[in-house]
Amino acid sequence: MKTSLFASLILLAVTGAPLLTGCAGDAKSAATAEKPKAEVIPVEVAAVSQGDITATYAGTATLEAEREAKVVSEIGGIVLALNAEEGQFVRKGQVLAKLDAERHSVLLRQAEAELERLKHQDVRNENLFRRQLIARNAYEQNKSDLATRKAEVDLARLSLSKCAVIAPFDGVVTRRWIKQGQLLKMNEVAFEMADFRELKARLRVPERASTALKPGQLVDYRADALPQQAFRAEVERVSPVVDAASGTVEITVAVDNTDGKLRPGLFSRLDVAYDNVAAAILVPKSALLSGDRDSSVFVVRDGKAQRVAVKLGYESGNNVQVLQGLSPGADVVVAGHSALHEGSEVQALRAADKPAADTLAKR
Repeated sequence: MKTSLFASLILLAVTGAPLLTGCAGDAKSAATAEKPKAEVIPVEVAAVSQGDITATYAGTATLEAEREAKVVSEIGGIVLALNAEEGQFVRKGQVLAKLDAERHSVLLRQAEAELERLKHQDVRNENLFRRQLIARNAYEQNKSDLATRKAEVDLARLSLSKCAVIAPFDGVVTRRWIKQGQLLKMNEVAFEMADFRELKARLRVPERASTALKPGQLVDYRADALPQQAFRAEVERVSPVVDAASGTVEITVAVDNTDGKLRPGLFSRLDVAYDNVAAAILVPKSALLSGDRDSSVFVVRDGKAQRVAVKLGYESGNNVQVLQGLSPGADVVVAGHSALHEGSEVQALRAADKPAADTLAKR
């Protein structure tokens, strides 16, 4: 009976083995069927190009007049008349205001009368001295007094001329500080003037850029108040010293204002070109990955994204110069970066390929 039981167990084991084997095979097939395929990510790419790039430094400045002045009265007096107003163009030597000159006229007549008396005295002394009827010291004293009176007459005439406030140069009256009838004190500001034809903008540029700047270089100049207008500007002076605190150099840009549309004080934007590189390797700025300590891009090779470190040079417009890491013709990802990692399978689309535009915009 024991022999019969043992034989039954052996038969059961042999019979059940195929069933176990079949179950294991089915489980393996199911696991294989459930394994997901790698996702193909649509991205927009652009080819690395080669061309010229110009390095520029962009900055802002406020326009200044090269010639501007506070016109003061060199003498005191009552303002009798105003001959110029704010915004008026005046010529050099033009009378801007007249002061009461009566007192200075009297002083001039007094000095001239005394001068005439001494002239007559001098003629008389000449005759007496030739006849040795006057001492030499008296003769020489009269000569000295005559010279002093001549200087006094000149000074009185000068004071009388200062009773008019005169424009020191051709320009525009930017501010009138005085009113008719008021008492104007000596050296008090009466007007402010500026020559609008010669305008300057002072800009501070990095030391690296300053070494390539020379007088005469053209500058792209724009005024916020006149966005549709183009104005000629060029570098006029480059400071010979570097500011130790900021590491910058001041440059002076001359702005052409022959048409008179610009005014001192306008907020301006300037792009100063300081270097040009021919046949540079260029990539769009949108290809650069943000958040990296070192610059890198995704390059599409054999349908997969590969992260490549790059060394950058100048930047101009939408392009950046690549000094190391890429060659012309390579495809770099310019949209769809966020979904990528090293080795991601991608579907490369050009800007002209519209179907995936919505997909890329969501990534």
